[in-house]
Amino acid sequence: MKKLLALILIAGAGVFPASAQWAVLDVPNLTQSIANYAALTEQIAKQATQISNQVQQIRQFETQLQRMGDMSSFRSLVGFTEFRADLNLPTQIKRWADSLARVDGRGIFGDTRGGIFPQITAQFSDFDGALITRDPQVFKQSHDIVVTVDEFKTVQEDVYTRREDLKRAIARTSEAMQAATTEAEQQKLQGVIDAQYGQLAAVDAEVTLSASEVQVKAAEATAMNNAQAEADAEARRRLSQQEATKISTAFKPRYECLLQYVTERRLSP
Repeated sequence: MKKLLALILIAGAGVFPASAQWAVLDVPNLTQSIANYAALTEQIAKQATQISNQVQQIRQFETQLQRMGDMSSFRSLVGFTEFRADLNLPTQIKRWADSLARVDGRGIFGDTRGGIFPQITAQFSDFDGALITRDPQVFKQSHDIVVTVDEFKTVQEDVYTRREDLKRAIARTSEAMQAATTEAEQQKLQGVIDAQYGQLAAVDAEVTLSASEVQVKAAEATAMNNAQAEADAEARRRLSQQEATKISTAFKPRYECLLQYVTERRLSP
């Protein structure tokens, strides 16, 4: 570098007239400027590399955003419509108060449960052929259990239909999740499937709840019948004791010695 600068100075000296003054050249400053320019060029090259890397990262972010998709839309998802529709369906389970309003005992008359049980008529004939009307109050407990069983059958039929609809929706959602092109769509479909399985479990629980109500009603009827039997036995026992007390008070037995009615007679030889 120094030799190059010296040649430039010699050449410049030959061009100017002899009467001209020598040009003053600050060699250290020129050298520093050249070094600074080289460092600036290297820094610019590094910045260009960084910018290129940043552009590549931005493109990767754009690709990732495209894979993630739109997280705000759920209504157009496969299976979501069926799930919302099932949530809006009313349950067929009735409260006990609603069932009791229909229990009057008369529902037992003529009900054979599809021909399985013998028919109980509302009237029966006496020995003379006259018709006697049955008391429906006697059959209220049996009618209560029968009404609860009918409600269980209604719940069971409704649940079976809803289960089939939910199973078909789950199958369609699973197929859509396998064909999903974005991560967001896959996550949303997974959320719909989880909700569908949760609703399926809730629907199955309705059958269990209704069946438990039948068992509770049967246990209730058994407990009340046992209580009635105990009450009747107690009443009979107390009445028997009361009647025995009355008889023992009204009639006092009189005891006499039978020997006073015996007479002796001498036997002849």
